[in-house]
Amino acid sequence: MRQSRFLAATAAVTLASGVAVVEAPAVFAASGAVTAGQGTQVQSSPVTVALGGVPGTVTAGGAPVEFTATLRNTADHQLDVPSSVFVIGDTGTGIKQSQFKLEYQSPGGTQWQDAKVTAASTGGLWQLDRPNVLHLVAGTEAVYRLRLTVAADAPAGRVAPGFDAVVSDPALPPEQRVSQAMSGYSDLVVTSSATPTAPAPTPAATAEVRLDGMPTTFTAGGEAKPFKLVLTGNRAKDLRVLPAIVFQGATELPSENVKFEFRTADGGWLEGTPGSNSEHPGWLYFGLRTGDKNADVLALPKGGSRTIEVRLSFTRDTPATAQTLAALVGSMPGEGESGSEASSPKADFTITAAAGSTPTPPPTFSAAPVPTASLPSTGPVVPVAEVTSAAPSPAAVGPQAVTAAAPAPEPRLASTGGTTAQPMAITGAVAIALGVGTLVVARRRRRI
Repeated sequence: MRQSRFLAATAAVTLASGVAVVEAPAVFAASGAVTAGQGTQVQSSPVTVALGGVPGTVTAGGAPVEFTATLRNTADHQLDVPSSVFVIGDTGTGIKQSQFKLEYQSPGGTQWQDAKVTAASTGGLWQLDRPNVLHLVAGTEAVYRLRLTVAADAPAGRVAPGFDAVVSDPALPPEQRVSQAMSGYSDLVVTSSATPTAPAPTPAATAEVRLDGMPTTFTAGGEAKPFKLVLTGNRAKDLRVLPAIVFQGATELPSENVKFEFRTADGGWLEGTPGSNSEHPGWLYFGLRTGDKNADVLALPKGGSRTIEVRLSFTRDTPATAQTLAALVGSMPGEGESGSEASSPKADFTITAAAGSTPTPPPTFSAAPVPTASLPSTGPVVPVAEVTSAAPSPAAVGPQAVTAAAPAPEPRLASTGGTTAQPMAITGAVAIALGVGTLVVARRRRRI
Protein backbone atom coordinates (compact mmCIF):
# COMPACT_ATOMS: atom_id res chain seq x y z
CA MET A 1 0.00 0.00 0.00
CA ARG A 2 2.80 2.43 0.89
CA GLN A 3 4.52 1.59 -2.41
CA SER A 4 1.36 2.28 -4.38
CA ARG A 5 0.84 5.57 -2.56
CA PHE A 6 4.47 6.51 -3.28
CA LEU A 7 4.11 5.74 -6.98
CA ALA A 8 0.86 7.69 -7.20
CA ALA A 9 2.39 10.66 -5.42
CA THR A 10 5.45 10.49 -7.68
CA ALA A 11 3.22 10.56 -10.75
CA ALA A 12 1.44 13.61 -9.41
CA VAL A 13 4.75 15.35 -8.68
CA THR A 14 6.01 14.57 -12.18
CA LEU A 15 2.86 16.03 -13.67
CA ALA A 16 3.09 19.16 -11.58
CA SER A 17 6.81 19.55 -12.17
CA GLY A 18 6.46 19.16 -15.92
CA VAL A 19 3.81 21.87 -16.18
CA ALA A 20 5.66 24.21 -13.87
CA VAL A 21 9.05 23.84 -15.53
CA VAL A 22 7.76 23.97 -19.10
CA GLU A 23 5.84 27.17 -18.40
CA ALA A 24 8.61 28.72 -16.36
CA PRO A 25 10.50 30.31 -19.33
CA ALA A 26 7.51 32.39 -20.40
CA VAL A 27 6.94 33.50 -16.83
CA PHE A 28 10.56 34.38 -16.32
CA ALA A 29 10.70 36.29 -19.58
CA ALA A 30 7.71 38.34 -18.56
CA SER A 31 9.39 39.23 -15.26
CA GLY A 32 12.79 40.00 -16.75
CA ALA A 33 14.39 36.71 -15.68
CA VAL A 34 16.62 34.64 -17.90
CA THR A 35 15.12 31.22 -18.79
CA ALA A 36 16.73 27.88 -18.31
CA GLY A 37 18.05 26.29 -21.47
CA GLN A 38 16.47 23.17 -22.95
CA GLY A 39 17.60 20.02 -21.14
CA THR A 40 18.78 21.95 -18.09
CA GLN A 41 18.47 19.98 -14.84
CA VAL A 42 16.08 21.51 -12.30
CA GLN A 43 18.04 21.71 -9.06
CA SER A 44 17.01 21.68 -5.42
CA SER A 45 15.62 24.96 -4.20
CA PRO A 46 16.52 27.27 -1.31
CA VAL A 47 12.78 27.71 -0.83
CA THR A 48 11.03 25.16 1.36
CA VAL A 49 7.32 24.34 1.12
CA ALA A 50 5.19 22.84 3.90
CA LEU A 51 1.51 21.90 3.95
CA GLY A 52 -0.08 22.51 7.32
CA GLY A 53 -3.41 21.54 8.80
CA VAL A 54 -4.33 18.97 6.15
CA PRO A 55 -7.17 16.93 7.71
CA GLY A 56 -7.09 13.17 7.74
CA THR A 57 -10.48 12.89 6.03
CA VAL A 58 -12.86 14.94 3.93
CA THR A 59 -16.48 13.98 3.27
CA ALA A 60 -17.75 13.85 -0.29
CA GLY A 61 -20.57 16.38 -0.52
CA GLY A 62 -19.65 17.77 2.89
CA ALA A 63 -18.25 21.07 4.10
CA PRO A 64 -14.96 22.30 2.61
CA VAL A 65 -11.72 21.74 4.50
CA GLU A 66 -9.08 24.44 4.99
CA PHE A 67 -5.32 24.17 5.32
CA THR A 68 -2.19 26.14 4.38
CA ALA A 69 0.91 26.02 2.18
CA THR A 70 3.90 27.91 3.59
CA LEU A 71 6.84 28.93 1.38
CA ARG A 72 10.03 29.97 3.24
CA ASN A 73 13.13 31.60 1.77
CA THR A 74 16.23 30.07 3.41
CA ALA A 75 18.68 32.13 1.28
CA ASP A 76 20.36 35.38 2.33
CA HIS A 77 18.86 37.33 -0.55
CA GLN A 78 15.50 37.77 -2.28
CA LEU A 79 14.06 34.92 -4.38
CA ASP A 80 11.15 35.00 -6.84
CA VAL A 81 8.36 32.44 -7.19
CA PRO A 82 6.72 32.88 -10.62
CA SER A 83 4.60 29.74 -10.51
CA SER A 84 2.89 27.67 -7.77
CA VAL A 85 0.62 24.64 -8.17
CA PHE A 86 -1.50 22.53 -5.83
CA VAL A 87 -1.57 18.84 -6.70
CA ILE A 88 -3.85 15.95 -5.76
CA GLY A 89 -2.37 12.62 -6.71
CA ASP A 90 -4.87 9.80 -7.27
CA THR A 91 -3.96 6.48 -5.65
CA GLY A 92 -6.25 4.31 -7.76
CA THR A 93 -9.70 5.55 -6.81
CA GLY A 94 -10.34 7.07 -10.26
CA ILE A 95 -11.33 10.37 -8.69
CA LYS A 96 -11.58 13.23 -11.22
CA GLN A 97 -10.43 16.83 -11.05
CA SER A 98 -14.00 17.96 -11.76
CA GLN A 99 -15.00 16.38 -8.44
CA PHE A 100 -12.81 18.88 -6.54
CA LYS A 101 -13.05 22.63 -6.08
CA LEU A 102 -9.95 24.49 -4.92
CA GLU A 103 -10.02 28.07 -3.61
CA TYR A 104 -7.12 30.06 -2.20
CA GLN A 105 -6.10 33.32 -0.57
CA SER A 106 -2.82 34.82 -1.74
CA PRO A 107 -0.19 35.63 0.93
CA GLY A 108 -1.44 38.71 2.78
CA GLY A 109 -4.79 38.61 0.96
CA THR A 110 -8.27 38.18 2.45
CA GLN A 111 -10.38 37.26 -0.60
CA TRP A 112 -11.04 33.68 -1.67
CA GLN A 113 -10.29 33.04 -5.36
CA ASP A 114 -10.90 30.03 -7.59
CA ALA A 115 -7.63 28.34 -8.53
CA LYS A 116 -6.95 27.92 -12.26
CA VAL A 117 -7.65 24.35 -13.35
CA THR A 118 -4.99 22.61 -15.41
CA ALA A 119 -6.09 19.44 -17.21
CA ALA A 120 -5.30 16.18 -15.48
CA SER A 121 -6.66 12.72 -16.31
CA THR A 122 -7.08 11.67 -12.67
CA GLY A 123 -6.37 13.50 -9.47
CA GLY A 124 -6.05 17.26 -9.89
CA LEU A 125 -3.72 20.13 -10.68
CA TRP A 126 -4.39 23.84 -10.03
CA GLN A 127 -2.26 26.96 -10.67
CA LEU A 128 -2.22 29.82 -8.16
CA ASP A 129 -1.52 33.55 -8.60
CA ARG A 130 -0.68 33.45 -12.32
CA PRO A 131 0.66 35.70 -13.81
CA ASN A 132 1.76 37.41 -10.59
CA VAL A 133 5.23 36.73 -9.25
CA LEU A 134 5.70 36.20 -5.53
CA HIS A 135 8.83 37.96 -4.17
CA LEU A 136 10.32 36.37 -1.07
CA VAL A 137 12.71 38.55 0.97
CA ALA A 138 15.58 36.69 2.64
CA GLY A 139 14.43 34.68 5.67
CA THR A 140 10.74 35.46 5.18
CA GLU A 141 7.69 33.26 4.69
CA ALA A 142 4.61 33.49 2.47
CA VAL A 143 1.44 31.58 3.39
CA TYR A 144 -1.29 30.50 0.99
CA ARG A 145 -4.60 29.63 2.56
CA LEU A 146 -6.29 26.76 0.70
CA ARG A 147 -9.89 25.56 0.76
CA LEU A 148 -10.86 22.22 -0.80
CA THR A 149 -14.39 20.96 -1.47
CA VAL A 150 -15.19 17.43 -2.69
CA ALA A 151 -18.30 16.73 -4.78
CA ALA A 152 -20.94 14.34 -3.44
CA ASP A 153 -20.39 11.89 -6.31
CA ALA A 154 -16.65 11.54 -5.67
CA PRO A 155 -15.58 7.93 -5.00
CA ALA A 156 -14.34 7.06 -1.56
CA GLY A 157 -10.64 6.38 -1.22
CA ARG A 158 -7.22 7.80 -0.46
CA VAL A 159 -5.56 10.69 -2.35
CA ALA A 160 -2.22 12.47 -1.93
CA PRO A 161 -2.25 16.31 -1.78
CA GLY A 162 0.92 18.34 -2.30
CA PHE A 163 2.20 21.83 -3.22
CA ASP A 164 4.98 22.69 -5.73
CA ALA A 165 6.61 25.99 -6.65
CA VAL A 166 9.04 27.12 -9.37
CA VAL A 167 11.72 29.35 -7.86
CA SER A 168 14.02 31.84 -9.63
CA ASP A 169 17.26 32.93 -7.95
CA PRO A 170 18.56 36.16 -9.60
CA ALA A 171 21.94 35.78 -7.86
CA LEU A 172 22.77 32.67 -9.91
CA PRO A 173 23.84 32.31 -13.54
CA PRO A 174 20.94 31.82 -15.96
CA GLU A 175 21.58 28.10 -16.42
CA GLN A 176 21.35 27.56 -12.63
CA ARG A 177 18.65 30.06 -11.82
CA VAL A 178 15.57 27.80 -11.93
CA SER A 179 14.80 25.38 -9.09
CA GLN A 180 11.72 23.58 -7.84
CA ALA A 181 10.40 23.61 -4.30
CA MET A 182 8.17 20.72 -3.27
CA SER A 183 6.20 19.91 -0.15
CA GLY A 184 5.83 16.44 1.21
CA TYR A 185 2.76 14.45 0.18
CA SER A 186 0.33 13.44 2.90
CA ASP A 187 -2.67 11.13 2.89
CA LEU A 188 -6.19 12.50 2.62
CA VAL A 189 -9.08 10.03 2.83
CA VAL A 190 -12.28 10.86 0.94
CA THR A 191 -15.26 9.30 2.71
CA SER A 192 -18.73 8.77 1.28
CA SER A 193 -21.49 11.05 2.44
CA ALA A 194 -23.62 9.54 5.19
CA THR A 195 -26.54 7.47 3.88
CA PRO A 196 -29.84 8.64 5.35
CA THR A 197 -31.10 6.11 7.82
CA ALA A 198 -34.47 4.58 7.10
CA PRO A 199 -37.20 5.72 9.48
CA ALA A 200 -38.06 3.30 12.24
CA PRO A 201 -41.03 1.12 11.31
CA THR A 202 -44.38 2.03 12.80
CA PRO A 203 -46.01 -0.72 14.90
CA ALA A 204 -48.93 -2.28 13.08
CA ALA A 205 -52.42 -1.45 14.33
CA THR A 206 -53.63 -3.93 16.92
CA ALA A 207 -56.88 -5.77 17.40
CA GLU A 208 -58.74 -6.24 20.67
CA VAL A 209 -59.06 -9.67 22.24
CA ARG A 210 -61.01 -10.96 25.24
CA LEU A 211 -61.96 -14.23 26.91
CA ASP A 212 -65.71 -14.84 27.18
CA GLY A 213 -67.09 -17.40 29.66
CA MET A 214 -63.72 -18.41 31.08
CA PRO A 215 -64.30 -20.98 33.92
CA THR A 216 -62.77 -20.21 37.30
CA THR A 217 -62.07 -23.83 38.32
CA PHE A 218 -60.98 -27.02 36.59
CA THR A 219 -60.58 -30.54 37.96
CA ALA A 220 -57.53 -32.56 37.00
CA GLY A 221 -58.76 -35.44 34.83
CA GLY A 222 -62.18 -33.79 34.45
CA GLU A 223 -64.12 -32.99 31.31
CA ALA A 224 -63.06 -30.14 29.06
CA LYS A 225 -64.74 -26.82 29.75
CA PRO A 226 -65.60 -24.45 26.89
CA PHE A 227 -65.15 -20.69 26.56
CA LYS A 228 -64.52 -18.25 23.70
CA LEU A 229 -61.83 -16.01 22.23
CA VAL A 230 -63.39 -12.87 20.76
CA LEU A 231 -61.27 -10.81 18.36
CA THR A 232 -62.33 -7.29 17.34
CA GLY A 233 -60.64 -5.44 14.49
CA ASN A 234 -59.32 -1.91 14.36
CA ARG A 235 -61.85 0.68 13.22
CA ALA A 236 -59.34 2.42 10.94
CA LYS A 237 -57.95 -0.41 8.82
CA ASP A 238 -58.16 -4.08 7.92
CA LEU A 239 -55.91 -6.39 9.95
CA ARG A 240 -54.31 -9.81 9.62
CA VAL A 241 -53.84 -11.47 12.99
CA LEU A 242 -52.60 -14.59 14.74
CA PRO A 243 -54.28 -15.65 18.02
CA ALA A 244 -52.77 -17.52 20.96
CA ILE A 245 -53.22 -18.00 24.70
CA VAL A 246 -50.68 -17.93 27.53
CA PHE A 247 -50.72 -19.57 30.95
CA GLN A 248 -48.89 -17.80 33.76
CA GLY A 249 -48.27 -19.24 37.19
CA ALA A 250 -45.80 -19.61 40.01
CA THR A 251 -44.55 -22.70 38.18
CA GLU A 252 -44.84 -23.58 34.51
CA LEU A 253 -47.55 -26.04 33.56
CA PRO A 254 -46.08 -28.98 31.66
CA SER A 255 -47.57 -28.88 28.17
CA GLU A 256 -48.32 -32.60 28.37
CA ASN A 257 -50.70 -31.90 31.27
CA VAL A 258 -52.73 -29.40 29.24
CA LYS A 259 -55.23 -30.13 26.52
CA PHE A 260 -56.22 -26.93 24.75
CA GLU A 261 -58.47 -27.27 21.69
CA PHE A 262 -60.17 -24.88 19.30
CA ARG A 263 -63.04 -25.47 16.89
CA THR A 264 -62.36 -25.41 13.17
CA ALA A 265 -64.71 -24.27 10.43
CA ASP A 266 -65.81 -27.84 9.68
CA GLY A 267 -67.04 -28.26 13.27
CA GLY A 268 -64.15 -30.45 14.43
CA TRP A 269 -61.75 -29.79 17.29
CA LEU A 270 -58.02 -29.32 16.85
CA GLU A 271 -55.33 -29.15 19.54
CA GLY A 272 -53.33 -25.95 19.91
CA THR A 273 -49.57 -25.96 19.44
CA PRO A 274 -47.63 -25.48 22.70
CA GLY A 275 -44.46 -23.50 23.26
CA SER A 276 -42.53 -21.50 25.83
CA ASN A 277 -40.64 -18.22 25.87
CA SER A 278 -37.14 -17.83 27.31
CA GLU A 279 -37.91 -14.21 28.19
CA HIS A 280 -40.75 -15.35 30.49
CA PRO A 281 -39.85 -18.55 32.35
CA GLY A 282 -42.94 -20.24 33.77
CA TRP A 283 -45.21 -19.12 30.94
CA LEU A 284 -46.78 -21.68 28.60
CA TYR A 285 -48.15 -20.62 25.22
CA PHE A 286 -50.59 -22.31 22.87
CA GLY A 287 -50.94 -21.09 19.31
CA LEU A 288 -54.11 -21.73 17.32
CA ARG A 289 -52.23 -23.40 14.50
CA THR A 290 -54.22 -25.51 12.05
CA GLY A 291 -51.37 -26.44 9.74
CA ASP A 292 -53.44 -24.88 6.95
CA LYS A 293 -51.60 -21.83 5.63
CA ASN A 294 -54.94 -20.40 4.43
CA ALA A 295 -56.42 -20.48 7.92
CA ASP A 296 -53.61 -19.66 10.32
CA VAL A 297 -53.82 -15.91 9.78
CA LEU A 298 -57.27 -14.44 10.34
CA ALA A 299 -58.58 -11.46 8.41
CA LEU A 300 -60.29 -8.77 10.47
CA PRO A 301 -61.93 -6.03 8.39
CA LYS A 302 -62.31 -2.56 9.86
CA GLY A 303 -64.27 -2.92 13.06
CA GLY A 304 -65.16 -6.56 12.28
CA SER A 305 -64.97 -9.39 14.80
CA ARG A 306 -64.40 -13.12 14.99
CA THR A 307 -65.34 -15.53 17.76
CA ILE A 308 -63.37 -18.72 18.20
CA GLU A 309 -64.74 -21.52 20.36
CA VAL A 310 -62.13 -23.15 22.57
CA ARG A 311 -62.10 -25.67 25.39
CA LEU A 312 -59.60 -26.62 28.08
CA SER A 313 -58.90 -29.63 30.28
CA PHE A 314 -56.04 -31.04 32.35
CA THR A 315 -54.72 -34.57 32.80
CA ARG A 316 -55.43 -36.51 36.00
CA ASP A 317 -51.84 -36.17 37.27
CA THR A 318 -51.90 -32.35 37.07
CA PRO A 319 -51.17 -31.00 40.58
CA ALA A 320 -53.51 -28.56 42.26
CA THR A 321 -52.33 -25.07 41.39
CA ALA A 322 -53.42 -21.53 40.68
CA GLN A 323 -52.95 -20.11 37.19
CA THR A 324 -53.73 -17.07 35.11
CA LEU A 325 -54.83 -17.23 31.48
CA ALA A 326 -54.67 -14.41 28.92
CA ALA A 327 -55.39 -14.32 25.21
CA LEU A 328 -52.94 -12.77 22.78
CA VAL A 329 -53.42 -11.46 19.27
CA GLY A 330 -50.49 -10.54 17.03
CA SER A 331 -50.98 -8.20 14.07
CA MET A 332 -49.06 -8.92 10.86
CA PRO A 333 -47.07 -5.86 9.68
CA GLY A 334 -47.71 -4.10 6.41
CA GLU A 335 -45.23 -2.02 4.44
CA GLY A 336 -43.19 0.20 6.75
CA GLU A 337 -44.65 -1.47 9.85
CA SER A 338 -43.39 -3.80 12.54
CA GLY A 339 -45.42 -6.59 14.10
CA SER A 340 -47.43 -5.70 17.18
CA GLU A 341 -49.33 -7.59 19.83
CA ALA A 342 -52.21 -7.01 22.25
CA SER A 343 -53.45 -9.07 25.18
CA SER A 344 -56.75 -9.58 26.93
CA PRO A 345 -57.37 -8.93 30.64
CA LYS A 346 -56.05 -11.85 32.63
CA ALA A 347 -58.42 -14.47 34.00
CA ASP A 348 -57.49 -16.29 37.25
CA PHE A 349 -58.49 -19.91 37.72
CA THR A 350 -57.59 -22.89 39.88
CA ILE A 351 -56.96 -26.53 39.14
CA THR A 352 -58.17 -28.92 41.84
CA ALA A 353 -56.67 -32.36 42.29
CA ALA A 354 -58.49 -35.38 40.91
CA ALA A 355 -60.64 -37.39 43.35
CA GLY A 356 -58.56 -39.93 45.30
CA SER A 357 -55.26 -38.22 44.59
CA THR A 358 -52.82 -37.10 47.29
CA PRO A 359 -53.97 -33.78 48.79
CA THR A 360 -51.85 -30.76 48.05
CA PRO A 361 -51.67 -27.42 49.84
CA PRO A 362 -54.38 -24.93 48.84
CA PRO A 363 -53.23 -23.02 45.75
CA THR A 364 -52.61 -19.29 45.76
CA PHE A 365 -52.89 -17.08 42.73
CA SER A 366 -49.71 -15.84 41.11
CA ALA A 367 -49.12 -12.15 40.71
CA ALA A 368 -47.55 -12.69 37.29
CA PRO A 369 -48.03 -9.71 34.97
CA VAL A 370 -50.17 -9.69 31.87
CA PRO A 371 -48.08 -10.29 28.70
CA THR A 372 -46.57 -7.11 27.36
CA ALA A 373 -48.23 -5.57 24.35
CA SER A 374 -45.09 -4.94 22.35
CA LEU A 375 -43.30 -7.11 19.84
CA PRO A 376 -39.77 -6.95 18.46
CA SER A 377 -39.49 -6.96 14.68
CA THR A 378 -37.03 -9.72 13.85
CA GLY A 379 -37.27 -9.85 10.11
CA PRO A 380 -38.44 -8.21 6.90
CA VAL A 381 -42.00 -7.61 5.82
CA VAL A 382 -43.18 -10.44 3.57
CA PRO A 383 -45.49 -9.52 0.66
CA VAL A 384 -48.90 -11.21 0.46
CA ALA A 385 -47.79 -12.90 -2.74
CA GLU A 386 -45.09 -14.68 -0.76
CA VAL A 387 -47.38 -15.38 2.15
CA THR A 388 -49.67 -17.39 -0.07
CA SER A 389 -46.83 -19.43 -1.56
CA ALA A 390 -46.25 -23.11 -0.90
CA ALA A 391 -44.95 -24.21 2.49
CA PRO A 392 -41.13 -23.88 2.82
CA SER A 393 -38.68 -26.70 3.01
CA PRO A 394 -37.29 -27.68 6.44
CA ALA A 395 -33.98 -26.09 5.45
CA ALA A 396 -35.66 -22.77 4.78
CA VAL A 397 -37.72 -22.82 7.95
CA GLY A 398 -34.94 -23.77 10.32
CA PRO A 399 -34.73 -26.52 12.94
CA GLN A 400 -37.04 -24.80 15.41
CA ALA A 401 -39.73 -23.48 13.09
CA VAL A 402 -41.94 -26.56 12.69
CA THR A 403 -45.38 -26.12 11.18
CA ALA A 404 -48.03 -28.55 12.40
CA ALA A 405 -49.03 -31.19 9.86
CA ALA A 406 -52.36 -30.38 8.21
CA PRO A 407 -55.21 -32.86 8.80
CA ALA A 408 -57.29 -33.98 5.85
CA PRO A 409 -59.47 -32.24 4.98
CA GLU A 410 -57.61 -29.06 6.00
CA PRO A 411 -59.42 -27.50 8.96
CA ARG A 412 -60.15 -23.80 9.35
CA LEU A 413 -60.78 -21.82 12.49
CA ALA A 414 -64.45 -21.63 13.28
CA SER A 415 -66.00 -18.15 13.28
CA THR A 416 -69.34 -17.45 14.90
CA GLY A 417 -70.83 -14.06 14.24
CA GLY A 418 -69.01 -11.06 12.79
CA THR A 419 -67.51 -11.18 9.33
CA THR A 420 -67.29 -14.16 7.03
CA ALA A 421 -64.19 -12.84 5.24
CA GLN A 422 -61.69 -15.58 4.44
CA PRO A 423 -58.40 -15.43 6.42
CA MET A 424 -55.14 -14.46 4.77
CA ALA A 425 -52.49 -17.08 4.09
CA ILE A 426 -49.27 -17.67 6.03
CA THR A 427 -46.65 -20.39 6.51
CA GLY A 428 -44.46 -21.22 9.46
CA ALA A 429 -41.39 -19.66 7.83
CA VAL A 430 -43.28 -16.48 7.04
CA ALA A 431 -44.48 -16.15 10.65
CA ILE A 432 -40.87 -16.23 11.82
CA ALA A 433 -39.84 -13.67 9.20
CA LEU A 434 -42.63 -11.37 10.28
CA GLY A 435 -41.33 -11.39 13.83
CA VAL A 436 -44.54 -12.37 15.59
CA GLY A 437 -42.80 -12.73 18.97
CA THR A 438 -44.66 -15.00 21.34
CA LEU A 439 -46.91 -16.36 18.62
CA VAL A 440 -43.89 -17.70 16.79
CA VAL A 441 -42.49 -19.18 19.98
CA ALA A 442 -45.82 -20.87 20.62
CA ARG A 443 -45.22 -23.25 17.73
CA ARG A 444 -41.75 -24.46 18.66
CA ARG A 445 -41.80 -26.64 21.65
CA ARG A 446 -43.60 -29.80 20.68
CA ARG A 447 -40.78 -31.23 18.60
CA ILE A 448 -37.83 -29.81 20.49
